Amino acid sequence: MGKTHRATSTPRPQAPAGQNSAVSLRAFLVPLTATANTRPEGSQAAQATPPPSSPDNPTPDTETTAEMLHTGDGPDWATLLARLPTKEDLKEANAIIMAELQQVRGDLQGLHTKIHAVEATCDVLNLQQAANSTKLDSQNEQLRGMALHMEDLDNRGRRNNLRIRGLPDTEDSPTQLIPTLTSIFNTLLDRPNATPIAFVRAHRALRPRGTGPPRDVICCLESFPLKEDLLRAARAPTQISHDGVELQLFPDLSPATLAFRRALRPLTRSLQAQKIRYRWHFPTGLLVTTPQGPFLARSSADVDTLVSDLQLPPVGLSWPDPVQFYSSNRPGLTSDALPQRPAKSRSTGGRRINARTPPLLRVCRSTQVGFGSQPYTPQPL
Repeated sequence: MGKTHRATSTPRPQAPAGQNSAVSLRAFLVPLTATANTRPEGSQAAQATPPPSSPDNPTPDTETTAEMLHTGDGPDWATLLARLPTKEDLKEANAIIMAELQQVRGDLQGLHTKIHAVEATCDVLNLQQAANSTKLDSQNEQLRGMALHMEDLDNRGRRNNLRIRGLPDTEDSPTQLIPTLTSIFNTLLDRPNATPIAFVRAHRALRPRGTGPPRDVICCLESFPLKEDLLRAARAPTQISHDGVELQLFPDLSPATLAFRRALRPLTRSLQAQKIRYRWHFPTGLLVTTPQGPFLARSSADVDTLVSDLQLPPVGLSWPDPVQFYSSNRPGLTSDALPQRPAKSRSTGGRRINARTPPLLRVCRSTQVGFGSQPYTPQPL
């Protein structure tokens, strides 16, 4: 096989030495007036046979090229150049843009001022909110302390009271309860039935008589040691009965204390299962005997610590808020439980009393203070 040789290309003809290559650019720089004058004659020139060009006279070729560019075959460069913006147009556009930028700069400055004012107001509000939160926390602690103090006063007013559960509701008046209670208590203390016992009062629980279990009997004894002797005798394994009916004897406690004890029932059951000794602490709390010493639980955090130290199973309980038991919207309280005083006024002994005169009496209506489960309701003068 022989080596192939690439065919040499035919050299392009070169322009004559006397002809300038820049002559053809003049067609693009024709004035607009000349273009407008020559445009109607372009069609006739296209139909006529162009004269032969020579190196000494290149004008016919140039005019033909210009006429072709002015036809629909290419853009009208002169018109495009005439439409370009001038310096005045650029100055006017620059002035408009600068005015718009100045307006935007003013708007941004106004927004900056407003944002600065809003941030300053937010800082003031944050400081006020922090101060209010601190004050509310302090007031909540004070209310909680007052509620615990009221609960303690309520239990102190009930310290000579006993509650008997299971006694049939057959008496016609509360006075018939005293002989029955005297017989029950003397039997419990192994004393003769004729031994007198001093009662302050005795009555049934304040709820309607129905077909359910008999209402509890609440009695107030004059002797506190006698009441403690009865409670110690009731803790004995022997059962308390009267006329063949089994009875139960409890101390009369405030509703808030009973709610606390019901809330701590899961914990007391775990302590009883582990045979760990405990006793109730007043007004609220649980005193537990641990290997490290006595431990007083008075909050949910204390309960968690006690369960962790004694390695008890986790108990889910919520520590009640004592304030809810001494407020007007406490659980179980209906709107009819606090009747309003009559609007009419009465005169007693030359003294005129209006319903708006003693506001303290309305506040005291929501406080249960007294003996037994019956709340003490102040009577109007």
